[in-house]
Amino acid sequence: MKILQFMYSLVPGGAERLVVDLSNELAENNDLVLYSLRDDALDNQGFYLPDISNKLVYKNLKISPGFKPWLVFTFYRILKKEKPNVVHCHLNLVNYFFILSVLFYKKIRFIYTIHNSAEIEVKSEIERIIRRFFYKHKFFIPVAISDETKRSYQVYYKLEEVDLIYNGRKFCGKTIKYDEVIKEVTLLKPTLNTLTFCHSARFHNEQKNQEMLISVFNKLVEEGFDVILLIMGDGFDKAFELRKLANGQIHFLGVKHNVNDYLYASDAFCLSSNFEGMPISLIEAFACGCIPICTPVGGCVNSIEHGRTGFLSRTISEEDYLQAIKEFITNRNNIDKNRLVEFYQNNFSMELCTSKYIELYSSRSDN
Repeated sequence: MKILQFMYSLVPGGAERLVVDLSNELAENNDLVLYSLRDDALDNQGFYLPDISNKLVYKNLKISPGFKPWLVFTFYRILKKEKPNVVHCHLNLVNYFFILSVLFYKKIRFIYTIHNSAEIEVKSEIERIIRRFFYKHKFFIPVAISDETKRSYQVYYKLEEVDLIYNGRKFCGKTIKYDEVIKEVTLLKPTLNTLTFCHSARFHNEQKNQEMLISVFNKLVEEGFDVILLIMGDGFDKAFELRKLANGQIHFLGVKHNVNDYLYASDAFCLSSNFEGMPISLIEAFACGCIPICTPVGGCVNSIEHGRTGFLSRTISEEDYLQAIKEFITNRNNIDKNRLVEFYQNNFSMELCTSKYIELYSSRSDN
């Protein structure tokens, strides 16, 4: 089977991480070409380039940001040349392929992975109507990544059914830098008993609500709790106002390729989002046995059983999230970390995720 994956860029992010892991796994037994639009020589646009398997073909189109209608013709020529069985789009790249899904309807199956709730990704009523038409008539097959995103699509587009495939993450374990990370984290801890929390996400306050997260940890320190918060991700170097709010127990570590090492070195993983799909960072926390403390949004609701596989705040409010962290501090020893790893293996492994996509591709493909 020949599969084309289309993604804006390879910047540090959950959707990008999924695309690279999925493409690598698919390339083991399929002819796969991964296309990215943004120039991967700029900034962090090629962050995941070192992780790409040599078994797939990677092509960078070097397209500058902004909506460009002429890209439809570029993609048309690509499809004519590549002759794929499956085209798999991510994020709002799907808008470029709607017309093509009609032109190539009998030859190619078009798949779209939904990375957020329906009402969040759509910018206008006209766009909603257009998308509903193509989804309803099966020109494009939408795939939800959590029960919450599936429900949002069914309601928002008035669809009877939407395919559901949970995000997956390749298990990486500890890297050769793990011992260095342990030393680094130990030096950041005021005492041997300091609890270490980590947050891994790009700076995007509207979605990730990092200002609230920092406010919560400021309060914890003010109340005398012996804690530190490690923040990893892209964009925080320019978030000057946010960094000014943070007390001395909050540390900004920048972008990390070895996030797993920090998860292994931490007592808990924090996600304070206002909305989510199925966070790759949460899946990574499960895989490392790092106890998650999350707001009740997106796939967090479906994957965290409060008090057993992590802690969920009652709402997304600061008061409730603070209470969830305090509940973790009091009851953390009640959670079996081995159960978290087992939960990852049974639900979010890359092998399982890939097998589900292969099943979907095959059921929709003519070949």
